[in-house]
Amino acid sequence: MNRRSIVRGIQIIVGITLATFAYLTFDSFRSNPEGVRIGFSNLKPGWLLLGAVLALQEGVCGGLRIWSLSRVLYPALRVRTAIISEFVLMFAAGVTPGQAGAAPAQVAVLMTGGMKFADVATVELLVASCSITFFLLSALLIFVLGQMGLFVVHGNVPIGPLLGVGVTVFGTFLVLLIFSAAYPPLAKGVVRAFAAILAPPWHALLRLLTKIQRTRAWAEKAIERRGELRARMLLTVDDFHHGFRVYAKRGKTAYFVAFLLTFGFFCSRFAVAYFILLGLGLPVTPSDFVTIGPPIVQVILVQALLNFVLYLSPIPSAGGLAETSSRAVMSKWVPQAFEVPYVLVWRLLTQFLCMFVGGMYVFRYLGADVLESQVEKVEAEKRAHEDHARASQRSV
Repeated sequence: MNRRSIVRGIQIIVGITLATFAYLTFDSFRSNPEGVRIGFSNLKPGWLLLGAVLALQEGVCGGLRIWSLSRVLYPALRVRTAIISEFVLMFAAGVTPGQAGAAPAQVAVLMTGGMKFADVATVELLVASCSITFFLLSALLIFVLGQMGLFVVHGNVPIGPLLGVGVTVFGTFLVLLIFSAAYPPLAKGVVRAFAAILAPPWHALLRLLTKIQRTRAWAEKAIERRGELRARMLLTVDDFHHGFRVYAKRGKTAYFVAFLLTFGFFCSRFAVAYFILLGLGLPVTPSDFVTIGPPIVQVILVQALLNFVLYLSPIPSAGGLAETSSRAVMSKWVPQAFEVPYVLVWRLLTQFLCMFVGGMYVFRYLGADVLESQVEKVEAEKRAHEDHARASQRSV
């Protein structure tokens, strides 16, 4: 795929995402125009500016987390490159379903910065383990508080199923990572078992797609690469196991720092809602009991629950679902007349601000010769890993 087609594809995705958000906002304005005038009547820009600065710290903390872990394997990595990779990740996460494009986008930037593919893959998995551990701890805290009657969710947010799905998805991935680090044969057995279950329906779907002219070439190519994904997963298990041994010897401090930065990463995002309330002139104390702790802690806990909606949504940027869920969980802070202004500012600061910064870097990379000069090296290393994966497949 050439540079022009990549840029055009990203433009289309961004256009659809922004158009969806614009329509939802316009629909809300049309149904409640009075709320716009009232909601912005007591605007305090200073608090909103502070909220914007805090929102940007999400990218900074995420970049420092990558830098802390990457320096164990590649000491020459620059802080600037790591932070840019995080903003690019946030851009790709916002414009792809289920945030599927986030990790590949960050990998591309880090490889452009000089890291090897295997090292980047190891760092990404360690970062994922930090985030997943945070998710599970936050889910456990919300569940315990809910069981004690100290966390009350207002609105139609299904807290039980949401936490259940989140714990299942993230917990399964964390267990697989632990198996990969501690005992690779067990992790490989899990990969083979899932491959045996999913392969028949997947291949049946590919055969069906070969009968459609538009998808025939892609499906035939996918059939030719049968077993390649399984081989790559098995190779990833070995790479992670090797990387984990390195971190166990000389990277424990780096991992601990990364875990602390993970709390800064998410708490900076969650606290933005608190400063939006101040910026709109709203009281930070809820009108009814929600949970325990100071007002900013209550807002962070509620936003942690909302975070599961954003991460598990198959829709790019969780369009529509995020706005509806945000209004529901924040209903005890945000009166109806302020719903539109609050949701508008919340989405702009917590989602689109960092996406905008990441998008500028994406188009800069795609529009400059930097990415193009590195593409041959990246492709060569990728082919080497694929050859290794095929060799591993034949040996098992």
